[in-house]
Amino acid sequence: MNNNETNQRRKSIKNMATRFWIREMKSNLSELALVDTNNIINSEYSVLSPYWQKATITCPFTPKKIITSIFMTCLSLFLLIGCTDNPDLPISNSSQEDAEQTRERPSKQVSVITIEPQIISMTTELPGRVKAFKSAEIRPQVSGIIQARLFKGDSLVEKEQQLYQIDAAIYKADYQSAKANLQNTIAELDLADVLQSRYQSLIETNAVSEQEFDKAKASFAHAKAAVALAQAKLETAKINLDYTNVYAPISGYIGPSTVTRGALVTAQQEAALATIWQLDQVYVDISQSAAQAQPLLEALMTSRMTQGDDVKFEVTVFFGNNGTTYPQKGVLYATDLAVDKNTGTVRLRAVFPNPDSILLPGMFVRATIEKAQTQKIIIVPQKAVKIEADGSKTVWLVDDKNTAVKREVRTSASYENNWVISSGLKSGDQIIVEGTMMLQPGVKVDPINIKQQQSKQAQETPSRSISTNEPVSEDAASNAKGVD
Repeated sequence: MNNNETNQRRKSIKNMATRFWIREMKSNLSELALVDTNNIINSEYSVLSPYWQKATITCPFTPKKIITSIFMTCLSLFLLIGCTDNPDLPISNSSQEDAEQTRERPSKQVSVITIEPQIISMTTELPGRVKAFKSAEIRPQVSGIIQARLFKGDSLVEKEQQLYQIDAAIYKADYQSAKANLQNTIAELDLADVLQSRYQSLIETNAVSEQEFDKAKASFAHAKAAVALAQAKLETAKINLDYTNVYAPISGYIGPSTVTRGALVTAQQEAALATIWQLDQVYVDISQSAAQAQPLLEALMTSRMTQGDDVKFEVTVFFGNNGTTYPQKGVLYATDLAVDKNTGTVRLRAVFPNPDSILLPGMFVRATIEKAQTQKIIIVPQKAVKIEADGSKTVWLVDDKNTAVKREVRTSASYENNWVISSGLKSGDQIIVEGTMMLQPGVKVDPINIKQQQSKQAQETPSRSISTNEPVSEDAASNAKGVD
């Protein structure tokens, strides 16, 4: 409130008090009755004197009215006197007292930390799927009836171990036929060879014509080609006969069989007879969106350019259901430089040892790549960041004048129990971590650095020692004597 408003207010109070005092005085005067006489005549004073003794004088004032009138008169005078005083003096004194109280109010103690950029290894959990290091679907190469299943489902099989036996009668007959055909062609080849040799000796004496000699040479070449064709058919028959014995192409765990004894199978059928997985090592295919994968791929390429192809990036796997960490560490194996057009993601592949077969094909996991995004960033404790009603994030700072200032910040990710600050803070800023309750902008604060306070407390903590003035018990004294 300024001086003009104060003066107007005091003048209005003065006028109101004056009007009240005048109204009271008029009311008191109106109630006065002068003298009520029984016999008053218009005559001289001497004539009225005989009747003076008989006159009755009535006073309208009661004691209560008299006291009330005196009190109101005094109050009106008091207000008038108060309004005529210097109006600036009381206001200025009150303002000075308030200012003195404000200056004398103690500063609020707050705990702060000084912002310093730190070099940390950013790790982001990415979704992934487990795939077998090797897998083989068993399908028949020839058609026939299953005569025997020679393995137990859900067991470990070795490479080249026989799994199924297909009826081989037809394929044995084909093999024998091809073998006989080969022998026939070999005999014809021998005959053609003899004929060619005979004509060779006769042509020198012109005993045979050149035409006959040419036919002998062609018959020999034809017989030779027939032998080669017969050999190929024999090999084909041998391969088909061998295909009746179905063997394991790799070592690993085999799943349950989809067919039983007596089932008819066909060559290259769509349904597999069984599947084998090699699980001593497994792949984990990690997926990340193309936009978020760009910094990671750049960091990987930069590390390999500066440190060579031998640089390895460790990968940690967490189970998706409860967040348990897989005990074995993996290594980043390969990165896909193409973006999947259906999902818009980039695939990263890691290799994990799996001696106990904990990781199974198709299992959903979450993985983090370590040392891939090491950078210098600003982080603050999560408890120091406040989320406002509109969703924005703010922090309390202490400026150069030790006053509290609220500032809006932007976060990009979380690191342990901290927020990664992308904008809003710089090196050297003092962030209030504790003591923000009921804090207002511009309030004086007494900042206490948490790290310095912890260091000071550690230095001031005395080591435990035995004072020479402490009394020693009799048992302790006797033990000491025994030792001596």
